[in-house]
Formats: sequence, structure tokens, C-alpha cells
Amino acid sequence: MMPGGPVGLSEDISVCSAKNEVNKMNYKIYNNNSEEWVLLIHGLGGSINTWKYQINDLKEYNVIAVDLEGHGGSEFEKRTRLLTRSASEINEVLENENIHQVHVVSLSLGTLVAMEFAYLYKEKVKSIVLAGFVLNMNFGFKSLLAFVEGCKYIVPKKFFYPLFANIMMPKKNHKKSRDIFVRESVKMKSVAFRMWLSELFRTQFRLKEYLTTIKENHLPVMFISGREDYFFVNSVKRTQKMISDASLYFIEKCGHVCSIEKYNEFNNLLVSFLHGVKPVCA
Repeated sequence: MMPGGPVGLSEDISVCSAKNEVNKMNYKIYNNNSEEWVLLIHGLGGSINTWKYQINDLKEYNVIAVDLEGHGGSEFEKRTRLLTRSASEINEVLENENIHQVHVVSLSLGTLVAMEFAYLYKEKVKSIVLAGFVLNMNFGFKSLLAFVEGCKYIVPKKFFYPLFANIMMPKKNHKKSRDIFVRESVKMKSVAFRMWLSELFRTQFRLKEYLTTIKENHLPVMFISGREDYFFVNSVKRTQKMISDASLYFIEKCGHVCSIEKYNEFNNLLVSFLHGVKPVCA
């Protein structure tokens, strides 16, 4: 969601940009000569550059960041099963780069892709970080989401994106994230934005199967949420209680896009969690 490259990128980090020749997924690798890999999956309207504030603090890991379909440099095809297809595209990228396992770090809409990826390719996941988690909403918020989802067909693009942003990030201190979201979302094709929003609505009903995979495979999970992410704050509390070993942290005076609004606190939580993940025995 942020233009330009990472802020003050360390000269020690080797950066390589690429696009998968088969599925046309754009991605970038930050090579720190580590044996551990972190996969970064951005949210709706975002891109690889969403993570510009995290790259330096992940210097102990190799990092691979992807652009989801219709975002950044990745192409978009109007076909069904967008969420499953995206997880498959990420898997193809990892196989192409000979990356066997990753710590998955996701934001907002990216948490859906992270859950789908773990569901389909659990053997490749070491841990999952779900920031701005967007599943398990109560009936009232599901109804509101259904209303918003319906509006996308009748409200012009230039009015819909600010409307959506203000519903998700209403407070004055959310303005930076809100403005970035609107600015970057208008670069997307309308059909791509609408299809991803539809995935957000449909996936609300798949939480149980995702959680079953996580619990059966004992995957370490951390939720990070802004305390002011009112649209999802109660849903993330409910979900964390459904995974006995999962950790949950709230960042005070912070809205939905916690990796940007309070990136120092976010990064400290992220790195501390990754340090605590035990190596997987072969």
C-alpha cells in the first residue's frame, strides 16, 4: 500500500524482483543469507511495498513478498476460485525458488490467503502471523459486509473506495492508512477489487476447516490487531479462544493497518514471535 521501496534498506540485503513465467505472480526476494524464510502477503489494495517498514527488522531471515492477483505487478484473470488460485500461485513461486518452508506473515485480506495456503500446503508452513484478521465476524458485521459487498456494483469507483476506507478506518489517526488505501486501490481494475471483496464475504463461512488444519498440525499462530480495528476486534478475540496455543496482541491507538500505523510495535511483536518458533524436526 506504500509507494516506493523499503525505508532505508540496509546495503547488506540483496534484493531480487521477479515474475513467475506461468502464473504471472510478481514477487520480490530480500536475501539475508539465512536458512529461514518469511513469506509476506499484503491486504486488499496493497502490494509488496505494503511491507516497506518491516524489511530491515527481518534481517535475520530471507524474505519473499508477493503481489496478489490484480495488485502491484501481478496480472489478473477473471476466473473463479480466486483465493485457492492465489494460494496455488504462491506455492508455485516457492517451488520455483526452491523454498521448502516459510513463516507466513499476512495482513487484512492477506490473512485469508494465508489460511488458505496453510490449509492446502500445511507441510510448507512453519508458523502464521495474522495481522488485521478479517474472519469470524458476528451476524451484524456480516450483514454490514454483505451490504457493502452489494454496493460495489452500483456505487462508482471514486465514491466506493473512500466509503469502504472510512467504514474500515474511521478515526483521525487512521488517516494515513485510509489515504494510502484509497490511493492504491484506484490503481486496481474494478473487477479485481470486486472479486477480492467477494472472497472476503464468502470465506467468512470457511473458518472451521481452517482452524481444524491449524490445530491438527500444531502450527504456531499469532494474531496482531489494532485496538481501534472495531470492525474485527471482537472477531479476532473469538478466534484466538478457538486456538488454545495462539497468542493475541493488541496495539493501542491503532486501527486496521497496524503494520503501517504502529510499525515499530508491530515489528517488535513479529520478530519476538518468530524467535520463539521452535525449529521443525526433520
